[in-house]
Amino acid sequence: MSFLRCILRARRAAAVTFGVLFLVLPVALLTSVRLEPLILTVIVLGGVSVVAGLVAPPSVRGRFRNAAKGLVTAAILLAILHFVGLLEPMYRREGWLVLDLDIEVEPLRVHPGDSITYTLTTTNGGLRAVLGRGFSVDGVSHLGLLMYGRLPDLDGVRFSLSEEPIALLDAADESGETLDFAHTIAYANPGIPELNPASWEWSTTYTPGDEVIGLITGDGTAHHDLGVGETLTLRYAVTVPTIHPAGEVHHVRASLSYRDPQWATYYTHDLWFPFEDTVLVERDNASD
Repeated sequence: MSFLRCILRARRAAAVTFGVLFLVLPVALLTSVRLEPLILTVIVLGGVSVVAGLVAPPSVRGRFRNAAKGLVTAAILLAILHFVGLLEPMYRREGWLVLDLDIEVEPLRVHPGDSITYTLTTTNGGLRAVLGRGFSVDGVSHLGLLMYGRLPDLDGVRFSLSEEPIALLDAADESGETLDFAHTIAYANPGIPELNPASWEWSTTYTPGDEVIGLITGDGTAHHDLGVGETLTLRYAVTVPTIHPAGEVHHVRASLSYRDPQWATYYTHDLWFPFEDTVLVERDNASD
């Protein structure tokens, strides 16, 4: 009786194994899971089936042998398709909707008390709309693409904003039309560690000393995906402290955070971009 139970359990295990493989392979392709471990697992299961076929009763050996042949054959075909690159277009995401960020800084030579204007611009040159992520702003859930810049600092003290930030969205065509869209300009002080902007405490109220200024394409009630060909712009200006010594302004970086739709799944991009322009502060020797 116990022997029959073992046979039934073996049959159930084989059925479960094939069912799991039937589900795991599509999920692996959709979520960019590396296929090498999956291929190795299929080979190991094939080996287990071979061993089980050797020790199993004659009445069920054929089933184990067939299972072993199927698993090994599937592993070989999967390995060939994977390593020659035929499966890569099915699960590769990077390169589809990896946006670039253009950063303009002007002027590049300033004096203490002057303003520096920053313009962050990104264009969706991909094949589908860029989707937003979820953020909490003043305790309210917002959904949208996030573009943000870190304000320059002097010995850890952030420059203050000198004017109201501006958010713009240009149409996909060449008409130059500026679109109305749901958006929120928010501020945060992530501190250290500064990993995921979706976990920061964002606020629409600016406080001198805030570390980050961001633009979210959502206002808590509606959101705007960045459509194909659309251009998003965030412009803000800061004041150079009067005590700033002669020399370079300390910049960190600007960033983009969004979701990339791929097949039935999504991939989150958190991209960092350096400030490539160097801003020099000049002081009149007579006033030093």
